[in-house]
Amino acid sequence: MQSSLGVYRLILAVTAPLVMGYTVLRAFRDGGWRYLRERHGLYIGDGPRAPIWLHCASVGEVSAAAPLLQRWENLGRSLLVTTATPTGAAQLKRRFPAISHAYLPMDYPGAVQRFLKKYRPRCALIVETEIWPHLYRACADTGIPLLIINGRLSPKTLAAPRWLRRAYQHALAGVTAILARAEEDAVRFVELGADPARVEILGNLKFAAASQPMNPGESPLARPYLLAASTREGEERLLAECWQQMRPDKSALLVIAPRHPERRDTIVRELAGWQLALRSRGDAVTDATQIYLVDTLGELPRFMAAARLVFMGGSLVPKGGHNLLEPAGLGVPIVVGPHMDNFQAEFELLANAGAIEQVRDVSVLDKVLRRLWQDESARQRMSEAARAVIAEQSGVLAAYEQRLNELLDLDGVAV
Repeated sequence: MQSSLGVYRLILAVTAPLVMGYTVLRAFRDGGWRYLRERHGLYIGDGPRAPIWLHCASVGEVSAAAPLLQRWENLGRSLLVTTATPTGAAQLKRRFPAISHAYLPMDYPGAVQRFLKKYRPRCALIVETEIWPHLYRACADTGIPLLIINGRLSPKTLAAPRWLRRAYQHALAGVTAILARAEEDAVRFVELGADPARVEILGNLKFAAASQPMNPGESPLARPYLLAASTREGEERLLAECWQQMRPDKSALLVIAPRHPERRDTIVRELAGWQLALRSRGDAVTDATQIYLVDTLGELPRFMAAARLVFMGGSLVPKGGHNLLEPAGLGVPIVVGPHMDNFQAEFELLANAGAIEQVRDVSVLDKVLRRLWQDESARQRMSEAARAVIAEQSGVLAAYEQRLNELLDLDGVAV
């Protein structure tokens, strides 16, 4: 196992110039000097005292952790949240402006040690997936309990090269507990090398987020629309062509909210043949507008709540899909493509309840969308079924609170 960790360290050393180039580019594009500095383990200014530390890689993980963050913030806990992306940082700042944020250092021993020395966290809670061998080992060596919460593991991780899987196994050996979101994830963590005695199934925290009441306000658009949410590269043009075939009337609008808004220039070029309006530019939606691009952060729930239908992106192309529970909690009928590998448990719950429809490929998508667009009673049945599924899972937040307190004695944490 030590030899596999040696290979991991060698790969990190060899790729260091590429990693540095990437962080410089990302900092120049949207992260800024603070992103560059902190990703290399250089932190300045004061930080929270002995915080409960949660790592949320990006926007999705911040959303998953939000119910816990809200609960602990209300209790006055000392909190630190790290992200790996500027978009994740922006989401945290928008939803929890008073919670301290830092960028997670890259997995180089020196950077990791500087981070831990700076913040001296009470515990480390890794939300969903990220496994960093040096970080995990450093936490174990310094006596910082590290837990994976809402644990999710994709089949792709199990298909990693043998040396990397062994490095992951080495990292997981020091984990206090893995609280998995579903049985399939628990099984994969064990297959990857986690101690079965430390792996538990606690449910998906995103059910807690989806069950929280939300007041979306008035519809952001005057026209009825189909929302294509969290779309990935290659999907926008497919959806635009599908919409062109099935558009029921001139008042109907296609709204596209890409997973990564920074792709806007590429998307605009791909959709050059359509009448396009951009949210970021403040473009007006006129009678001639065919597609509205929501290339901003933090507005997706508002657009979801008022949509007639939601198509969830990352599922027409093999990206494994995206979070289905947010639209389900809002009672919006959902359609997905064939690739839902990363959210299979949630998909099956919703599908078995009749709350979602899946198409085998893009060739039949227009027919399904047209049928649901025109059938109000079918949409109502899907909406009620989705809300019922979310309601059945509403106890997950209490389960996490109880188990984390048992493992970490959080009631004894200074505030």
